Amino acid sequence: MEEYLKNMWSLRSQMNDIEEEAAKRSVQEQMQMTAIDAMEKDLELVKLETKQLSEEAEELVRAKEQLCCLIVERQKKIWSLETESSTLSQTLELLQQEKLCVAAKFEEKRNYYTKTFEDLDAKQQERQDWFNKQKISITQS
Repeated sequence: MEEYLKNMWSLRSQMNDIEEEAAKRSVQEQMQMTAIDAMEKDLELVKLETKQLSEEAEELVRAKEQLCCLIVERQKKIWSLETESSTLSQTLELLQQEKLCVAAKFEEKRNYYTKTFEDLDAKQQERQDWFNKQKISITQS
């Protein structure tokens, strides 16, 4: 019987060891399950953040495209305005040259008409003097 008790004690000891080992494994399993659940939640959060970042990146790309289009549009407008400004500057220069030419022609004509007027005035004065002399000579005769 002693041997039976020994065997029972040995069996009981083994069962305790196995129960302890099972309890340890159960705790480890539970810890691993908890860790897996936490990792799955973290993974879902990472997926959600990745999706949000992807959407933000797409928004930024669209905004960048819009800005690029706006910049190109403004550059075209600037180029157009620069071209127009250059054309207007050339036109202004030509108008100023034309103004100088016209002013020179007017000056020339004014000088011509002034000289003509002075010549006509001198001739008128000569005729007036001649008429006055004739008048005096007729009245004296």
